[in-house]
Amino acid sequence: MRFDHQTIDDSPPCGRLFVCEPVDLVGDGLPDLIVGGMGSEDLPVLGDRTVPLVGRLFRRLETDLFWYENPGHGNHDGDAAWTRHTLSSASDLHALGAALGDVNGNGRLDLIVGQGFGGSDVYWFEQPVDPRKAWPKHLIADDFSKYHDLAFGDVDNDGEPEVVGASQESETVFYYDVPDDPTRSPWPSDCLTVIGRHTNVEGLAIADLDGDGDNELVAGTAVYRRADRDSTAAAPEDASDLSAEWAREHVVAGWDWTRVAVGDVDDDGEPELVFAEGDSPLLGEHMGRVGWFDPPDWDTHILRDDLYCPHTVQLADFDGNGSLDVYVAEMGLGENEETAQHVLFRNEGGGKFRETVVESGVPTHEGKALDVDGNGRPDLIGKSFEPHAHVDVWYNRP
Repeated sequence: MRFDHQTIDDSPPCGRLFVCEPVDLVGDGLPDLIVGGMGSEDLPVLGDRTVPLVGRLFRRLETDLFWYENPGHGNHDGDAAWTRHTLSSASDLHALGAALGDVNGNGRLDLIVGQGFGGSDVYWFEQPVDPRKAWPKHLIADDFSKYHDLAFGDVDNDGEPEVVGASQESETVFYYDVPDDPTRSPWPSDCLTVIGRHTNVEGLAIADLDGDGDNELVAGTAVYRRADRDSTAAAPEDASDLSAEWAREHVVAGWDWTRVAVGDVDDDGEPELVFAEGDSPLLGEHMGRVGWFDPPDWDTHILRDDLYCPHTVQLADFDGNGSLDVYVAEMGLGENEETAQHVLFRNEGGGKFRETVVESGVPTHEGKALDVDGNGRPDLIGKSFEPHAHVDVWYNRP
């Protein structure tokens, strides 16, 4: 097994890339890739001074949301080009957290995007019949600020999906019920439910963790359960920041800015949680760790504790042995550009892992594992964050 790297785009039309959502838009059975970001942070410099006017003009020339069309079946052995299309021509979206979901129930996946760093809007972009045309933008709400993570799923177990989010600047975990007319902008205020306040977290996942048929919400390193549906849910130590309808269980303390993945990594038939400290050491006090946590007591199993901002964590059976492997990738951020690693922890069965470095020197942020070329093996597709923007794919070869 080897991973062949291909650069999809070495000059995307936006800086500080964050959005990375693979989805089959053209209906050929292969994933295309939606990418977006917040726009360039650094202003042009003239002499020893920045030039704000030129900087604002430069940002207006950027495109914050776009997508790449997969070159198609049989076109992944060489340097077949991925075709870039504009999803929205707006240059001020400031796109951060994102998720895919069929918001209007027409059978096509739409894109949900929240603004970052001072922005307060959450939008959904309606996928048109021809995805190569502009996607209509609809405002969901502007209740909070800096939406690092969004998800779409049935978090309250009412049989209907919700838009779930974590706002870092507002320190709030919340969800919106989809109204009868989702094109109404903004959505009615009674669609909003606040799960918890005074919690600044990163990473969201909606999954049935205990096999009872109801979904739980993983937000950061805590698990949230509907208390009114589960009388056995553990009561929080301090409920002052928690909705009365929800109970919270802390998985682990002292882990910072975690990305999360859910899957059965020890082959016991029950899902475990995998965390990676995606912004450590940049925003933390130690190097980034990656590990898995086994319920019900959340026993800790550390895979690495010396990574630089491993903002990608994905679970897939990369080697075809029937067990889920763990794939992590480091960011660069101008400090780790030449040594950024992609590390595959190959599961040898029963949660015993063997580490393999599959790439070095290609910083990656928020990569996603799925079969890109249709050969039945999971690949990795992703992009950088900053300062150097690029979009990439790694093909999993036998």
